[in-house]
Amino acid sequence: MPETVFFGVVTFLIVLGPLVILHELGHLWTARKFGVKTLEFGFGYPPRAGGLWSGKTPVFIDTETIYEIDKESLVGKTVTIRTVRDEQGRSLAVSVRPRAKGDDAEASEGGLIVTGKIKSIYGDQVIVADMLWSFNWLPLGGFVRMVGEESSSAVDSLGSKPRWQRITVMGAGAFVNLVIPFILLPVVLMIPAEKPVGDVTIVTVFPGSPADEAGIRPGDQIVKVDGRKIENISELQQAVTVKLGAESTWEIQSGVPNIFARPAEPQYQYSGDIEKVTLIPRWKPPSLQVVAQVSAPYTEMSLARARVFDISVGLNTVLRVVDEPSDTLYEISSEDAAKLDPPASLGDILKVVAEAVDAGEQISLLDARLHDNALGMKTTVQEGATGVQISTENSRIENKGLSLFEAFPLGWRHAIDTAVLTRNALTTTIIGSSNPQFEGPSTVGPIGIGQLTGEIAVADAGLGAKIITFATLAATLSLSLAILNILPIPALDGGRIFFVFVEIARRGKRISPEREGLVHLVGFALLIGLIAVISVQDVTRIIKGESFF
Repeated sequence: MPETVFFGVVTFLIVLGPLVILHELGHLWTARKFGVKTLEFGFGYPPRAGGLWSGKTPVFIDTETIYEIDKESLVGKTVTIRTVRDEQGRSLAVSVRPRAKGDDAEASEGGLIVTGKIKSIYGDQVIVADMLWSFNWLPLGGFVRMVGEESSSAVDSLGSKPRWQRITVMGAGAFVNLVIPFILLPVVLMIPAEKPVGDVTIVTVFPGSPADEAGIRPGDQIVKVDGRKIENISELQQAVTVKLGAESTWEIQSGVPNIFARPAEPQYQYSGDIEKVTLIPRWKPPSLQVVAQVSAPYTEMSLARARVFDISVGLNTVLRVVDEPSDTLYEISSEDAAKLDPPASLGDILKVVAEAVDAGEQISLLDARLHDNALGMKTTVQEGATGVQISTENSRIENKGLSLFEAFPLGWRHAIDTAVLTRNALTTTIIGSSNPQFEGPSTVGPIGIGQLTGEIAVADAGLGAKIITFATLAATLSLSLAILNILPIPALDGGRIFFVFVEIARRGKRISPEREGLVHLVGFALLIGLIAVISVQDVTRIIKGESFF
C-alpha cells in the first residue's frame, strides 16, 4: 500500500502535470499574440517557492518621480512602480517602492502599476522584467495571470480585446488538450508492444437481444465492426460502445457446429464466407431477475438458463445463521456455520462472495453451493449492449508497432473514439444506463486518478507496457480536460466564453465585471465542493481496499 501511494503521487504528477501546463501555455501564447499583458505563469499553485523574471518593459522617470527605495541601487531589486500615462501614451513613473503584498492583485485588475525586477536604467528609462515565471509548492498544474480578464477599461487587458480574440484566448487551453491525443496516440501505436489477438467468437446470444434479432448465433466469428478489424475482445467492446443507439454493421463468419469434433478439436467449422448484419447497440440493456419458475419472460430468467450466461448467479445471495433452519436457501444452522472457513456463529448474516475473508460476514461461493446449490453471488443477469457473450479462440500474442502511415490514421480514430466514449459515459450517467461497459466509478477526482496511476505503476507488467498505458491514460485525461473546460461552467474557460456569447446576444452590452466575477466565484465554490465530495468517495474506495483492476 505505501508503495502504491508513493508511485501514485509521482505518476499522477508526471501524467497530469504536463497536461495542465500545456493547457495554460495555450492561454499564454494566444494572450501574448493578441497583446494581452501577462503578469505571471505559475508552475503549480501557491504558496510560492520562487521564480524568475523576464521581459523588458520600459517605464519613464523624471525629476518628479518619488523613490521609496534607494535610488542608487535599483538594478536587481524587485519593485512596484505606480505610473500614469503621459501625453505620448508612455508609462511615466510616479513612485518607485519595494514590491508589497496586494500589488499583484491590483496589477491583475488593471491598476496603473508595474511590478517586477529592475534590469537596467538608461537615461530617463527604467527597464523592468515584469513577467514572473513562478514555481509553487502545490504541484497540481499551473495558471496564467493576465491583466483585466473581465475589465475592458484597463490598457492591454484581456477584457479590452475584441470578442473573437477573447474567445480564442480563453478557448486555447482546451484546444491544446484536444490536440494532444491526436499526437500522443499515434506515437503510442508506433511503439512495439505485446497485443493479444485471436478469433473473436460468439459464445451465447440472449433471446430477443439486438444480436438475436440480427440473426447472430453461437459459434459465429466477428471479423469487422463498422469497417474496424476485430482481433480481441477490447476492440469489439470499443467498437460497440462508440455506436450506442446508432446502427452498427457487423461482418461475421457463420459457424457450423462440428458434431464429430473431439474435446480438443474446434467445435465449429467456417467456410470463409463473410456475411454482413446490422444491429443497434442499446443504451439501456435489460437486467433479468433470476427465478425458479419464469412468469414474466421479458424480465425474468430461470436459474438453469441463467447459469449458462453467468455461473455465479443464484436465487439468493445472503444466509442467516439460526438454530434450526426452515429454508436452506435463506438460512444455515449454527452447527454447519461453525464448520465454515472462516467460521460463523448464531445471528450472523453471511454474504456469498467468491472467496470468504471476513468471519461472520462472508461465505464462499463453494461453501454456499454445498449448503444449497441455488445460492449465488448475485440474483440478476445483466445483458450487454448487443446481447452476446464472447470469447477469443486461437489466442496468441503479437509484438509489433505500426508504421508512421498506419499509426496516424488509426491513432486519430482512437482519439475521436475517446471523445465519443467520454460523451457516452456522461450520457449513461445522466440517463441512468445499466450498460456494463461503464461499470466502475462514474466520477473520479485527483485522488482517484492518483490511485489509478499508482496501481498501473506497481502492476506486474513490463516497462514498455506501463509507458504505453500511461501515455494512453494521458491522452484520455487530456481529452476529458478539453471537454470539461469548454463546457459553460462558471469559473472554467467555457463559463467565461459563455459570457462573451451573452455579450454578443446583447449586441455588445456587457455583464458588469462585478456580476460576472460573482458568478465565477460561486461557480468556483461549487466546483471545489464537488471535487471534495468526489475526493471523499475516492478515499472511501481506497480505505475499503477496492481497486480499479
